Amino acid sequence: MLKPFRLLVTAVLFACTIVCVQAQTKFSERRGGHSYTMQIPEYMVKTYELNDDASLQYFSKNKEAYTIVLEDSKEQLEQLGLKFTSAEDFLSNFTNDYRKEAKKRKLGKVNTTQANGNQVAQAELTWKDEDGEFFMLVSAVETKTHFYKVLCWTIAANEKALKEDFSQLAKSLQD
Repeated sequence: MLKPFRLLVTAVLFACTIVCVQAQTKFSERRGGHSYTMQIPEYMVKTYELNDDASLQYFSKNKEAYTIVLEDSKEQLEQLGLKFTSAEDFLSNFTNDYRKEAKKRKLGKVNTTQANGNQVAQAELTWKDEDGEFFMLVSAVETKTHFYKVLCWTIAANEKALKEDFSQLAKSLQD
C-alpha cells in the first residue's frame, strides 16, 4: 500500500521539477550604446524599428514583448543645465510627461534598489487606448557616467508572465 503512494509522490515531484526548470527564462548578454551590456531574454530578437533614439532595441512578436534603452551622458545633461541627484529623480523627471495624460495612463509607485553597483528606480505604467490595454515597466539606471531609461512593455494580459523578466533585464545593465 505504501509503495504505490511513494511512486505517486515521486512522479509528482519529478513532474514539478521539470515544469519549474522549463519555466525559468534564459538570458544572454547583449551589448548596446556607448559601451554597456544587458541580459536580454533569449525569446527576444534585435530590431531597429521601435525608436530612432534607442541605443538598444529588442522584441518578441510571439510574447508581444518590447524593450528599448535610451541613454543620457551625465556630462551632456549638465551642459544642458540638467542635474539629477539620483535614478529616482531622473525617473520622476522622465515620467512627468506620462502624468500629463493621467486619465489614460496610470503610473505606479517608484521602487528603488541597487544592482551591479548602480542605482535603479522602477515604476509600473498601465494604459488603455484604441489598440487595447498595456503594461510597461519604466526603469532608470544610474551609472558613474550615464543615466539610462529602460522601457519594457507588453499587452496587459502578459504583465504577470513578463514583469519579472523586464525587471531583471533592467537591473542587469552594466557599463
